[in-house]
Amino acid sequence: MVRTKRSIEEEARVRRVSGQNREDYLANPEVADLLEGEILKELFAWGTEGVRRALVVGLEDQGRIALELVKAGVFVTVVEPDESLHEPVLQAAGNRGIQLNFYASDYMKRDFASSGFDMAIFYSTLASYNEPLVVLKKAARELRAGGRVFARVRVRPTLAPIEQLLGKIPHASKVTDKIGELVAHVPSIQAVLSLPDGAALLEGAGEIFKIERSIKYHLIAPVIGQLGVKPNAGQQLMKKALPLVIKVDNVALKAKPLTLFATHLAFFGSKELGLGKTFKL
Repeated sequence: MVRTKRSIEEEARVRRVSGQNREDYLANPEVADLLEGEILKELFAWGTEGVRRALVVGLEDQGRIALELVKAGVFVTVVEPDESLHEPVLQAAGNRGIQLNFYASDYMKRDFASSGFDMAIFYSTLASYNEPLVVLKKAARELRAGGRVFARVRVRPTLAPIEQLLGKIPHASKVTDKIGELVAHVPSIQAVLSLPDGAALLEGAGEIFKIERSIKYHLIAPVIGQLGVKPNAGQQLMKKALPLVIKVDNVALKAKPLTLFATHLAFFGSKELGLGKTFKL
């Protein structure tokens, strides 16, 4: 699959958005196991069979995924622009007698051969880009036919149904405009609203890959997890409370309306064989 003028123009627009992806807890094995353990188990079971060459974008997890894949016999290429994250992973790999291929680069600034990988993994990086679907299109080009993609993304609440409801209320636009003005002055809320819309992202990803499974999960558990990695007197208490909070989240998300407010989306997909689905590169 060759690059087209359209894909070159699209990729030129993509940039990393600072401050979008505060998930420090992913580097804490204890907290990460509680929050993401089930997803990781599924990834390792699904992502090692028949996979020889894998691309891992980002080291937010301190290289855990990359190291596990290498242990399973997969040749792993890691792309991570922050070189300070490389050394601990290289050291861990050396201690285990395994090797990883590293590129100190932004993924969108590093081109790989078309059809060069069997799998691509975006564990916590897609939300850092202003156009995540363009990032996924690039990954599709670099995957072989039948290749797999896994993405886990921090997303904003899906507000479309609420906006449709408000649209039926007279003068509601005046109220929402005022709320919008207030939100613009609250950085933490603005940061959340700047994240990808989960429903739109999944729909767009479905035009690029065949989505085999998708999961919407977490409500408030990541907030507790983030607090749990900070050194303070309540750290242990937060870690003890986290399993209960996760259970509450899981029960709450069984109610379909609440899935609109899920903070995370994960999906497993594949690049279709032969002609399959087509999309504009």
